[in-house]
Amino acid sequence: MVRAWERSLNDEKWSIESLRPLNVLGRRDGHPLFALLEARGTDPEGKPLLPYVLLRGHASVVIPLCVNRDTGERRFLMILQRRVGNGSYSLEFPAGMVDGNDDPAATALRELEEETGVHVDASALVPLWDKGLCSSPGLSDEAVHFYTAEITLGDAAFRALEGGVAGHAHEGEHITTTLKTYSEAAPGVTSVQPMLGFFLYQLKFGSLG
Repeated sequence: MVRAWERSLNDEKWSIESLRPLNVLGRRDGHPLFALLEARGTDPEGKPLLPYVLLRGHASVVIPLCVNRDTGERRFLMILQRRVGNGSYSLEFPAGMVDGNDDPAATALRELEEETGVHVDASALVPLWDKGLCSSPGLSDEAVHFYTAEITLGDAAFRALEGGVAGHAHEGEHITTTLKTYSEAAPGVTSVQPMLGFFLYQLKFGSLG
């Protein structure tokens, strides 16, 4: 995590003089999740960099569009779960952090299956932007990669996705799946992630489903 961040700054011609860990938070399996560092160095113009950086690595989001083979209905597959940041239910797209040697596309496929139970081949995955988009570059190294996949299902499998239960409870994931059009989803959205996903999807295809 730290080395990857250092490489990204070196690529942009920054000079890192020193790093001091202030806190490292781990996952339940012991692997690092977040690292807060005090950093000293200069940017390419010789100006001092801001002293703190929060490292968490890259993430992937997948915007799945489900098509009912029997009726022609088209709905986005979304997930509903409570979030600790604001305590409320959050309507989102499947997403997760890029782990270890995974690439962003592999992460998108994994999170789609883990959070919804739906498996798709890598060939079905379409990037919605050509690089990761930084969520808060003034503090964090996180860059989010957005993908989509169109999934055609029979009527029974399509209907089963409404109110399905998914996620890993032992990791604090208590997920309900739901099928929504954009107009159905928008009033319940409380975070940037799904709105940016909808925007990039429309930008790519010219419509929302």
